[in-house]
Amino acid sequence: MAPEVIVATLTALLLGKPVIRGLARLNVRQTIYAYAPETHRTKEGTPTMGGFLILLGVLAGVLTLLAQPDKRFQIAPLLSLFTGAVLFAFIGFIDDYLIRRLTGQRGLEWKTKLALQLLAGAGALWVANQVPNLLQHSAPGAQGALNPMTGLLGVLWVVGWVNALNLTDGLDGLAGGLSVIAFGALSVVAQDTYTATGALLWAGACLGYLWWNTHPAKVFMGDTGSMALGATFGLLTWREWMLTPTIGSVLNLSLLGAVFALEVLTVVIQLTAVKTLKRRIFKATPIHHHFELLGWKESEIVVRFWIVGALCAMLGILGWGGGR
Repeated sequence: MAPEVIVATLTALLLGKPVIRGLARLNVRQTIYAYAPETHRTKEGTPTMGGFLILLGVLAGVLTLLAQPDKRFQIAPLLSLFTGAVLFAFIGFIDDYLIRRLTGQRGLEWKTKLALQLLAGAGALWVANQVPNLLQHSAPGAQGALNPMTGLLGVLWVVGWVNALNLTDGLDGLAGGLSVIAFGALSVVAQDTYTATGALLWAGACLGYLWWNTHPAKVFMGDTGSMALGATFGLLTWREWMLTPTIGSVLNLSLLGAVFALEVLTVVIQLTAVKTLKRRIFKATPIHHHFELLGWKESEIVVRFWIVGALCAMLGILGWGGGR
Protein backbone atom coordinates (compact mmCIF):
# COMPACT_ATOMS: atom_id res chain seq x y z
CA MET A 1 0.00 0.00 0.00
CA ALA A 2 1.21 3.51 -0.83
CA PRO A 3 2.82 5.41 2.09
CA GLU A 4 0.32 8.28 1.83
CA VAL A 5 -2.60 5.89 2.32
CA ILE A 6 -0.98 4.31 5.38
CA VAL A 7 -0.38 7.79 6.82
CA ALA A 8 -4.03 8.75 6.20
CA THR A 9 -5.24 5.61 7.95
CA LEU A 10 -2.89 5.87 10.95
CA THR A 11 -3.55 9.60 11.39
CA ALA A 12 -7.31 9.04 11.66
CA LEU A 13 -6.75 6.08 13.98
CA LEU A 14 -4.11 7.55 16.29
CA LEU A 15 -5.75 10.96 16.64
CA GLY A 16 -9.06 9.34 17.56
CA LYS A 17 -8.72 9.43 21.32
CA PRO A 18 -7.55 13.07 21.69
CA VAL A 19 -10.07 14.32 19.12
CA ILE A 20 -12.93 12.48 20.85
CA ARG A 21 -11.84 13.92 24.22
CA GLY A 22 -11.78 17.39 22.71
CA LEU A 23 -15.25 17.01 21.20
CA ALA A 24 -16.59 15.78 24.55
CA ARG A 25 -15.07 18.79 26.35
CA LEU A 26 -16.75 21.09 23.84
CA ASN A 27 -20.00 19.23 24.52
CA VAL A 28 -20.37 18.35 20.83
CA ARG A 29 -22.72 15.44 21.39
CA GLN A 30 -25.33 13.57 19.40
CA THR A 31 -29.03 14.22 19.92
CA ILE A 32 -31.51 11.54 18.85
CA TYR A 33 -34.56 12.72 16.94
CA ALA A 34 -38.01 11.74 18.15
CA TYR A 35 -38.83 9.29 15.34
CA ALA A 36 -35.64 7.24 15.59
CA PRO A 37 -35.99 3.60 16.67
CA GLU A 38 -36.03 3.17 20.45
CA THR A 39 -32.70 1.28 20.36
CA HIS A 40 -31.00 4.57 19.43
CA ARG A 41 -31.75 6.19 22.79
CA THR A 42 -28.52 4.75 24.21
CA LYS A 43 -26.56 6.71 21.57
CA GLU A 44 -27.71 10.03 23.03
CA GLY A 45 -24.72 12.08 24.17
CA THR A 46 -22.06 10.29 22.08
CA PRO A 47 -19.52 12.83 20.72
CA THR A 48 -20.17 13.79 17.11
CA MET A 49 -18.29 15.69 14.35
CA GLY A 50 -15.81 12.80 14.18
CA GLY A 51 -15.59 13.61 10.49
CA PHE A 52 -12.67 15.82 11.47
CA LEU A 53 -10.68 12.61 11.95
CA ILE A 54 -11.27 11.70 8.31
CA LEU A 55 -10.33 15.19 7.13
CA LEU A 56 -7.15 15.19 9.22
CA GLY A 57 -6.23 11.76 7.87
CA VAL A 58 -6.67 12.86 4.25
CA LEU A 59 -4.74 16.08 4.79
CA ALA A 60 -1.85 14.18 6.39
CA GLY A 61 -1.85 11.77 3.47
CA VAL A 62 -1.72 14.59 0.92
CA LEU A 63 1.16 16.27 2.75
CA THR A 64 3.04 12.95 2.72
CA LEU A 65 3.28 13.37 -1.06
CA LEU A 66 5.76 16.22 -0.44
CA ALA A 67 8.33 13.59 0.50
CA GLN A 68 7.72 11.69 -2.75
CA PRO A 69 9.09 13.73 -5.71
CA ASP A 70 7.46 11.45 -8.29
CA LYS A 71 4.01 12.14 -6.80
CA ARG A 72 4.23 15.84 -6.00
CA PHE A 73 2.35 16.71 -9.19
CA GLN A 74 -0.79 15.33 -7.50
CA ILE A 75 -0.70 17.71 -4.52
CA ALA A 76 -2.42 20.70 -6.18
CA PRO A 77 -5.39 18.76 -7.62
CA LEU A 78 -5.78 16.76 -4.40
CA LEU A 79 -5.81 19.95 -2.34
CA SER A 80 -8.42 21.41 -4.69
CA LEU A 81 -10.56 18.34 -4.03
CA PHE A 82 -9.92 18.70 -0.30
CA THR A 83 -11.04 22.34 -0.49
CA GLY A 84 -14.36 21.22 -1.97
CA ALA A 85 -14.78 18.70 0.82
CA VAL A 86 -14.04 21.38 3.42
CA LEU A 87 -16.76 23.62 1.98
CA PHE A 88 -19.30 20.91 2.70
CA ALA A 89 -17.71 20.01 6.02
CA PHE A 90 -18.24 23.63 7.07
CA ILE A 91 -21.96 23.35 6.29
CA GLY A 92 -21.97 20.18 8.37
CA PHE A 93 -20.14 22.00 11.17
CA ILE A 94 -22.81 24.71 11.16
CA ASP A 95 -25.49 22.02 11.31
CA ASP A 96 -23.74 19.85 13.92
CA TYR A 97 -22.57 22.54 16.28
CA LEU A 98 -23.19 26.22 15.64
CA ILE A 99 -26.97 26.11 15.12
CA ARG A 100 -27.46 23.93 18.20
CA ARG A 101 -25.12 26.01 20.33
CA LEU A 102 -26.47 29.41 19.28
CA THR A 103 -30.18 28.65 18.89
CA GLY A 104 -30.81 25.35 20.66
CA GLN A 105 -32.48 23.97 17.53
CA ARG A 106 -31.65 20.52 16.19
CA GLY A 107 -29.95 21.85 13.08
CA LEU A 108 -30.37 23.77 9.85
CA GLU A 109 -33.79 23.94 8.23
CA TRP A 110 -33.76 21.67 5.16
CA LYS A 111 -34.33 24.45 2.60
CA THR A 112 -31.44 26.45 4.03
CA LYS A 113 -29.23 23.38 4.07
CA LEU A 114 -30.07 22.55 0.44
CA ALA A 115 -29.37 26.12 -0.68
CA LEU A 116 -25.98 26.06 1.05
CA GLN A 117 -25.22 22.67 -0.50
CA LEU A 118 -25.97 23.95 -4.01
CA LEU A 119 -23.70 26.96 -3.45
CA ALA A 120 -20.95 24.74 -2.03
CA GLY A 121 -21.33 22.33 -4.95
CA ALA A 122 -20.85 25.14 -7.44
CA GLY A 123 -17.87 26.42 -5.47
CA ALA A 124 -16.29 22.98 -5.20
CA LEU A 125 -16.59 22.34 -8.94
CA TRP A 126 -15.17 25.78 -9.73
CA VAL A 127 -12.16 25.24 -7.44
CA ALA A 128 -11.52 21.78 -8.89
CA ASN A 129 -11.60 23.22 -12.41
CA GLN A 130 -8.99 25.90 -11.63
CA VAL A 131 -6.16 23.40 -11.20
CA PRO A 132 -4.69 22.34 -14.55
CA ASN A 133 -3.68 18.71 -14.79
CA LEU A 134 -0.26 17.67 -16.05
CA LEU A 135 -1.44 15.59 -18.97
CA GLN A 136 1.50 13.21 -18.90
CA HIS A 137 0.15 12.01 -15.56
CA SER A 138 -3.56 12.13 -16.39
CA ALA A 139 -6.03 10.44 -18.65
CA PRO A 140 -6.54 12.25 -21.98
CA GLY A 141 -9.34 14.77 -21.75
CA ALA A 142 -9.19 14.94 -17.96
CA GLN A 143 -9.27 18.73 -17.95
CA GLY A 144 -12.20 20.35 -19.69
CA ALA A 145 -13.76 23.75 -19.22
CA LEU A 146 -17.03 23.82 -17.34
CA ASN A 147 -20.00 24.91 -19.40
CA PRO A 148 -23.42 25.78 -17.94
CA MET A 149 -24.92 22.37 -18.70
CA THR A 150 -22.11 20.21 -17.33
CA GLY A 151 -21.71 22.62 -14.43
CA LEU A 152 -25.38 22.34 -13.43
CA LEU A 153 -25.29 18.58 -13.89
CA GLY A 154 -22.14 18.39 -11.79
CA VAL A 155 -23.65 20.43 -8.94
CA LEU A 156 -26.76 18.23 -8.85
CA TRP A 157 -24.61 15.09 -8.98
CA VAL A 158 -22.41 16.23 -6.09
CA VAL A 159 -25.32 17.41 -3.93
CA GLY A 160 -27.14 14.14 -4.60
CA TRP A 161 -24.24 12.10 -3.22
CA VAL A 162 -23.83 14.50 -0.28
CA ASN A 163 -27.38 13.81 0.83
CA ALA A 164 -27.08 10.09 0.11
CA LEU A 165 -24.06 9.81 2.43
CA ASN A 166 -25.78 12.03 4.98
CA LEU A 167 -28.84 9.74 5.11
CA THR A 168 -26.70 6.59 5.26
CA ASP A 169 -24.90 7.78 8.37
CA GLY A 170 -27.37 6.35 10.85
CA LEU A 171 -25.81 3.20 12.33
CA ASP A 172 -22.41 2.54 13.91
CA GLY A 173 -19.89 1.89 11.15
CA LEU A 174 -22.42 1.92 8.31
CA ALA A 175 -21.41 5.01 6.33
CA GLY A 176 -17.72 4.65 7.23
CA GLY A 177 -17.47 1.02 6.13
CA LEU A 178 -19.42 1.61 2.92
CA SER A 179 -17.15 4.57 2.18
CA VAL A 180 -14.06 2.35 2.45
CA ILE A 181 -15.69 0.01 -0.08
CA ALA A 182 -16.91 2.72 -2.46
CA PHE A 183 -13.71 4.77 -2.50
CA GLY A 184 -11.57 1.64 -2.69
CA ALA A 185 -13.53 0.40 -5.71
CA LEU A 186 -13.34 3.84 -7.33
CA SER A 187 -9.56 3.75 -7.06
CA VAL A 188 -9.61 0.50 -9.06
CA VAL A 189 -11.76 1.78 -11.94
CA ALA A 190 -10.34 5.33 -12.04
CA GLN A 191 -8.91 6.35 -15.40
CA ASP A 192 -7.11 9.32 -13.89
CA THR A 193 -4.10 9.16 -11.56
CA TYR A 194 -5.29 11.89 -9.20
CA THR A 195 -8.75 10.32 -8.94
CA ALA A 196 -7.23 6.97 -8.01
CA THR A 197 -4.91 8.50 -5.40
CA GLY A 198 -7.63 10.71 -3.95
CA ALA A 199 -10.05 7.79 -3.66
CA LEU A 200 -7.44 5.67 -1.86
CA LEU A 201 -6.63 8.48 0.58
CA TRP A 202 -10.28 8.88 1.56
CA ALA A 203 -10.72 5.10 1.82
CA GLY A 204 -7.68 4.93 4.10
CA ALA A 205 -8.85 7.78 6.33
CA CYS A 206 -12.30 6.16 6.63
CA LEU A 207 -10.64 2.89 7.61
CA GLY A 208 -8.80 4.61 10.48
CA TYR A 209 -11.99 6.38 11.55
CA LEU A 210 -13.83 3.03 11.69
CA TRP A 211 -11.64 2.01 14.65
CA TRP A 212 -13.58 4.53 16.73
CA ASN A 213 -16.94 4.28 14.99
CA THR A 214 -17.45 0.52 15.10
CA HIS A 215 -20.30 -0.66 17.35
CA PRO A 216 -20.65 0.61 20.00
CA ALA A 217 -19.41 3.86 18.48
CA LYS A 218 -17.15 6.13 20.50
CA VAL A 219 -17.81 8.97 18.03
CA PHE A 220 -20.09 9.74 15.10
CA MET A 221 -18.90 11.49 11.93
CA GLY A 222 -21.86 13.91 12.00
CA ASP A 223 -22.85 16.06 9.03
CA THR A 224 -19.30 17.40 9.13
CA GLY A 225 -18.02 14.02 7.97
CA SER A 226 -20.90 12.69 5.89
CA MET A 227 -21.16 15.85 3.78
CA ALA A 228 -17.41 15.93 3.18
CA LEU A 229 -17.45 12.27 2.16
CA GLY A 230 -20.45 12.70 -0.11
CA ALA A 231 -18.95 15.76 -1.76
CA THR A 232 -15.66 13.97 -2.38
CA PHE A 233 -17.33 10.88 -3.82
CA GLY A 234 -19.48 13.12 -6.00
CA LEU A 235 -16.55 15.20 -7.24
CA LEU A 236 -14.36 12.21 -8.04
CA THR A 237 -17.09 10.21 -9.78
CA TRP A 238 -18.23 13.30 -11.69
CA ARG A 239 -14.69 13.70 -12.96
CA GLU A 240 -14.63 10.06 -14.08
CA TRP A 241 -18.03 10.43 -15.68
CA MET A 242 -16.83 13.43 -17.71
CA LEU A 243 -13.96 11.31 -19.04
CA THR A 244 -16.49 8.80 -20.40
CA PRO A 245 -19.81 10.68 -20.57
CA THR A 246 -22.12 7.75 -21.27
CA ILE A 247 -25.14 6.22 -19.55
CA GLY A 248 -23.16 3.03 -18.99
CA SER A 249 -20.40 4.98 -17.27
CA VAL A 250 -22.77 6.71 -14.87
CA LEU A 251 -24.44 3.37 -14.06
CA ASN A 252 -21.08 1.77 -13.27
CA LEU A 253 -20.07 4.68 -11.05
CA SER A 254 -23.43 4.55 -9.29
CA LEU A 255 -22.92 0.85 -8.60
CA LEU A 256 -19.80 1.74 -6.59
CA GLY A 257 -21.99 3.65 -4.15
CA ALA A 258 -25.20 1.68 -4.72
CA VAL A 259 -26.17 1.40 -1.04
CA PHE A 260 -25.85 5.17 -0.60
CA ALA A 261 -28.12 5.62 -3.63
CA LEU A 262 -30.59 3.07 -2.25
CA GLU A 263 -30.78 4.89 1.08
CA VAL A 264 -31.78 8.20 -0.51
CA LEU A 265 -34.07 6.47 -3.03
CA THR A 266 -36.09 4.82 -0.26
CA VAL A 267 -36.61 8.21 1.38
CA VAL A 268 -37.91 9.63 -1.91
CA ILE A 269 -40.21 6.61 -2.40
CA GLN A 270 -41.54 6.87 1.15
CA LEU A 271 -42.25 10.59 0.93
CA THR A 272 -43.92 10.19 -2.46
CA ALA A 273 -46.09 7.33 -1.22
CA VAL A 274 -47.16 9.24 1.89
CA LYS A 275 -48.07 12.35 -0.11
CA THR A 276 -49.84 10.58 -3.00
CA LEU A 277 -51.12 7.27 -1.61
CA LYS A 278 -51.42 8.32 2.04
CA ARG A 279 -49.54 5.19 3.09
CA ARG A 280 -46.03 4.03 3.91
CA ILE A 281 -44.09 1.58 1.76
CA PHE A 282 -41.44 0.97 4.43
CA LYS A 283 -41.71 0.84 8.20
CA ALA A 284 -39.23 3.71 8.32
CA THR A 285 -36.63 5.35 6.13
CA PRO A 286 -33.77 5.54 5.35
CA ILE A 287 -33.96 1.81 4.64
CA HIS A 288 -31.60 0.75 7.47
CA HIS A 289 -34.28 1.89 9.95
CA HIS A 290 -36.79 -0.38 8.19
CA PHE A 291 -34.64 -3.40 8.97
CA GLU A 292 -34.17 -2.24 12.56
CA LEU A 293 -37.94 -2.23 13.00
CA LEU A 294 -38.07 -5.71 11.47
CA GLY A 295 -35.94 -6.86 14.40
CA TRP A 296 -32.49 -7.07 12.83
CA LYS A 297 -29.60 -6.26 15.17
CA GLU A 298 -27.59 -3.17 14.36
CA SER A 299 -24.41 -5.15 13.71
CA GLU A 300 -26.31 -7.50 11.38
CA ILE A 301 -27.64 -4.61 9.31
CA VAL A 302 -24.24 -2.94 9.07
CA VAL A 303 -22.32 -6.03 7.98
CA ARG A 304 -25.03 -7.13 5.55
CA PHE A 305 -25.13 -3.66 4.01
CA TRP A 306 -21.34 -3.80 3.70
CA ILE A 307 -21.71 -7.11 1.86
CA VAL A 308 -24.32 -5.68 -0.50
CA GLY A 309 -22.13 -2.63 -1.04
CA ALA A 310 -19.10 -4.81 -1.83
CA LEU A 311 -21.10 -6.95 -4.27
CA CYS A 312 -22.42 -3.88 -6.08
CA ALA A 313 -18.93 -2.36 -6.17
CA MET A 314 -17.57 -5.55 -7.73
CA LEU A 315 -20.28 -5.38 -10.39
CA GLY A 316 -19.27 -1.79 -11.08
CA ILE A 317 -15.61 -2.79 -11.39
CA LEU A 318 -16.57 -5.54 -13.82
CA GLY A 319 -18.52 -3.03 -15.90
CA TRP A 320 -22.00 -4.48 -15.40
CA GLY A 321 -23.48 -1.04 -15.86
CA GLY A 322 -22.40 -1.20 -19.48
CA GLY A 323 -19.72 1.48 -19.42
CA ARG A 324 -16.65 -0.73 -19.90
